[in-house]
Amino acid sequence: MPKLKPGHISPTEEEDAAINAGIAADPDNPEWTAQDFARATKSPKVSITIRLDADVIEAAKAQASQAGTGYQTVINDTLRRALTGGTAPVTEEALRRILREELHHTQSEHPASVDQ
Repeated sequence: MPKLKPGHISPTEEEDAAINAGIAADPDNPEWTAQDFARATKSPKVSITIRLDADVIEAAKAQASQAGTGYQTVINDTLRRALTGGTAPVTEEALRRILREELHHTQSEHPASVDQ
């Protein structure tokens, strides 16, 4: 199992089942098969040296800390959105994190309504 990032909230078995049920129920976006993953390619990362203002780095680190991710990921995502007109693809990891946080938040506010 990979090392979990600070602030990570693991879903309960019920939350994970609800997430998987939602994935299975969405005909427009089915869960990936092993063949889908085999066809997918990951964009290679390129190591560069870049000088950024200290306040930009601190803001990225603050956002990263809140999101439970790395600051370089925050900078990369911000640059991607800026270069693509504000749209960036949502990764499976990001979608699962958002769903877990929302389910956790909903359960905290309305514990009885989540089971329905």
